[in-house]
Amino acid sequence: MFNYTAQNQLEIFDFKTEFQSKLDPNNRWVKMAKLLDWDRLAEVYSQNFSSTMGAKGIDARIIIGALIIKHIEAKDDRGTIDAIKENPYMQFFLGFDHFSSEAVFDPSLFVHIRKRLCNGDFDKMNQVIIAQALNLNEKDKTKEERKNTDEDNFSHNDSSHEPTNKGKLQMDATIADAHIKFPTDLSLLNDSREKSEKLIDRLCLSLRLPKPRTYRREARKKWLNLSKSKKNSFKQIQNGIKQQLNYLKRNIKSIDKILEDNQLSLCCFDKKEYKYLLVIKELHRQQLEMFQEKKHTVSNRIVSIHQPHIRPMVRGKQGKKVEFGAKINVSLQ
Repeated sequence: MFNYTAQNQLEIFDFKTEFQSKLDPNNRWVKMAKLLDWDRLAEVYSQNFSSTMGAKGIDARIIIGALIIKHIEAKDDRGTIDAIKENPYMQFFLGFDHFSSEAVFDPSLFVHIRKRLCNGDFDKMNQVIIAQALNLNEKDKTKEERKNTDEDNFSHNDSSHEPTNKGKLQMDATIADAHIKFPTDLSLLNDSREKSEKLIDRLCLSLRLPKPRTYRREARKKWLNLSKSKKNSFKQIQNGIKQQLNYLKRNIKSIDKILEDNQLSLCCFDKKEYKYLLVIKELHRQQLEMFQEKKHTVSNRIVSIHQPHIRPMVRGKQGKKVEFGAKINVSLQ
């Protein structure tokens, strides 16, 4: 027989415990007990019972509340009953008016409850809970809209008292220092050449193609001869730049030829590798332009292939005339 006592939620201060302390009104179980529509949930649960036949059953709120606790806490049948037995807030959630250390019902009853309730019953209960939550959200939205309307009206009334802009805004350019090695034309070209060789190896390995000639050993040997030398003349540096430009140009042509001959070869690169390819091509263009026109500056000059957004900035500091990093503007008040 179905059993349910329709009643208003018990006031939290009337809940009797064996301890001197009172329940916290901000506890989640206390708040949830006041928010749920127990009458509608009990109505769904009562559809599986007879109002005249059978023995009087356990109160529907206790059953429904125990199911909610079980799923929220993700406990098994015995664990749910033990948690309710030990927690006065859960007992308040189930509708008790006092704390009890006895089990609300035997854990095996959960098996019969699951047999009695079908998926449709659980769906109906979920719809009741969701509908209640939506109504609460609509009320909150209405309150917020009213509050925003009042604030807009207040700001509109006081618009005449808004202060006007005064003075001048001063901006100062500075830089967020990036810890990179000091870039030289030779070192940048060497890094780009080595990275292009790795890209060629990746393409050939993925597509199972023979590796094109890159002269990597010869190029590295010439680079080491220049980098290890304590003093290099201007002519030696220019010759080294020319050599590295030619090696890098050859590698870029090899990559472009592989990409042109194989339509899906670009898929062999991930996002990071494809970015490296674009940076290497742009760096080769910049270095070739400076070498041919015999200049040392170019717009948006790349000083690191790993962080192409970094830019040089002449600071004039003692011991560190140039800093490298992302440029930022700072306002002074």
